[in-house]
Amino acid sequence: MQIALPNRLAAILTRLHRSRFLQSASGLAALEFALILPMMLTLYIGGVEVNDAVSIKRKLNHATAAMADLVAQSSQNLSAASVADIFGAGKSIVEPYEKALLKATVIGVSMDANKKATVAWAQAFNGATCPAKGGTVSVPANLAVANGFLVMVDASYAFTPKIGYVLTGTFDMKDSILQQPRLGKAITGPTC
Repeated sequence: MQIALPNRLAAILTRLHRSRFLQSASGLAALEFALILPMMLTLYIGGVEVNDAVSIKRKLNHATAAMADLVAQSSQNLSAASVADIFGAGKSIVEPYEKALLKATVIGVSMDANKKATVAWAQAFNGATCPAKGGTVSVPANLAVANGFLVMVDASYAFTPKIGYVLTGTFDMKDSILQQPRLGKAITGPTC
């Protein structure tokens, strides 16, 4: 079934259909591109920002584990210079991101006969909080051993996206790891 149109309207539609405007796709492509561009840029910039955040979080986890592992492999007596070198290794892992934003605390945790965990020694870097010697430390039940010792590394990184279009503000990423000494029962170290 065909709808009857007035002769004048039918003539206008026929001319428009044959015109170059409807046959040309270049203007239509430019219009579609202009409509889609903001959404595509937002997705691209958001992807870059999220990728940076995920990469920094992975590097923070790796740096924390490496610092704890290096302390756990150490001999029974660590000097302040040795702990500073271990922190330097953690900063190297964070590169190419801003290593000055990495804060870390290396803590020696001793446990008494009742499995009560306390700070034996601690060293903090880049403005991290240094716990007081003798302060209580929370240790998971599966790692609490009577008269045991653990190495604890707390690290944080204040991530601020470079562009700040999709992700805004500063994200405080944190990581903590506990590890048993590999050589001997306990490690002594400097206290801040």
